[in-house]
Amino acid sequence: MARIAVLGAGGVGSAAARFLAREGHEVTVVEQFEPDHDRGSSYGTSRIIRKTYTDGFYTALMGQAYPLWDELEREAGERLFERTGGLFFGPTDHPELAAIRRALKDNGVPFEELDPAACARRFPRLRLLPGESGVFEREAGFLRASACVRANLRLAAAHGARLRTRTLVEGLEPRPGGITLALASGESLEFDRVVVAAGPWTARLLDRFVPLPFTVTRQTYCHFEPEVSAAEFGAEQFPVWIDFATNFYGFPYDGQAPGVKVAWHETGAPTDPDRVEREFHESDREPLRRYCAQHLPGLSPRVAFEKVCLYTMSPDHDFVVDHLPGEPRVTLVGGLSGHGFKFTVLLGRIAAWRAMDQKVPWELARFSLARLTR
Repeated sequence: MARIAVLGAGGVGSAAARFLAREGHEVTVVEQFEPDHDRGSSYGTSRIIRKTYTDGFYTALMGQAYPLWDELEREAGERLFERTGGLFFGPTDHPELAAIRRALKDNGVPFEELDPAACARRFPRLRLLPGESGVFEREAGFLRASACVRANLRLAAAHGARLRTRTLVEGLEPRPGGITLALASGESLEFDRVVVAAGPWTARLLDRFVPLPFTVTRQTYCHFEPEVSAAEFGAEQFPVWIDFATNFYGFPYDGQAPGVKVAWHETGAPTDPDRVEREFHESDREPLRRYCAQHLPGLSPRVAFEKVCLYTMSPDHDFVVDHLPGEPRVTLVGGLSGHGFKFTVLLGRIAAWRAMDQKVPWELARFSLARLTR
C-alpha cells in the first residue's frame, strides 16, 4: 500500500481521499484552511446535478457519476442529492436546445418538452416567455455541496485517512524515493504519491513544473425573498433550472438557507484567490434582480443572502485530470470551470485510479494536460 497525500479537501480531494483510504492506502489530506471552508468552489447548500448538456460527452460521464453519488449517500447514511427535476430552456429555435435533445436521446436519458403554457401549469413560479420552450429532465436536482464534502472526509477518516488542516504547502519536490512536500511551517512531509486537487490554488502550486493556463474568476449569487409562501418555491413545485440562452440558473427553496437561490453562469472578473473582493456590490445584484422580474413571478428583489465564490476556468472549459509531465507520481485535477461539482465524486474516483496507475475505463483524452500546454 502507498503513502499518498491529497492536497485540497474540497469536492474532488475529499472524494479521492475516500476512495484511496477505502482501498487501504495510507492517506493524508492536506488542507490550507478548515474543512468545508467558503474561500474556494465547493462550499454551500446547493449545486445543480444534471445529465442535460449540449455536449453528449458530459451527458455520458454523468451516467457514470450518478451511481457514485448514490453510493456516497448510502455509505454516509444521509440525504445528499435532492431529486427535484430540472427545466432547461431558452428560445425554441436556440441551437443549444437542439444539442441538448440530441445528447439526451443519444444517451437514453428520458425527458419531456414543455412550452410556456405547460410550464405555467406545472411550475407556476417559473415563467417561460413567448417563443421559449424547455426540456424537463426528471433525474436532475441538486447536491448539498458542503454536506457531500463533509461526508467524503468523514468516510475517508473512518477508513484511516488523516486530515491536516491549516497546513499550507509551498512546494513539491520529486525525489528518487518519493515526493517531498515543503510546508510553510518549515516542516517536510514524504509521500509515495500526491494528488493535487487544490482548486484555485492548483496552478500556483505547480507553476515550477508546468504552466497551467487556468484563470480564477470572482463569481456571485443571491438568495431572494419570496413575496408568496416559500413552499411555492419548494422542490415539490419548483425545479432546478437553467436558461441556456442567458446562462442564468437557480434552485428551489431548500429549507437550509433563506430565500431562493439565483445565479449567473457568466465568467466573472479574474482574481487572485487570496485577494478576492468578497464585498457585494449593487452591480452584482442588479442582473439577478432583472432576471427574476422577468422569469420568477412571486420572488421579490429583496436579498436574503449573498455570497462570493470562485471558478477556476480552463481555456476550453474542459477539466484537467492527468499526471504532471514526466512525473507519474503526481496526479492533478483542475479547471472545473464552474460546472464541475456534479462530477467531483467521479473525478475523485478517476484521480484515485490515476494516482495508483490503474486503468480508467473511459476515454478521457479531452482531460489531458497536453492539450493546454502544447
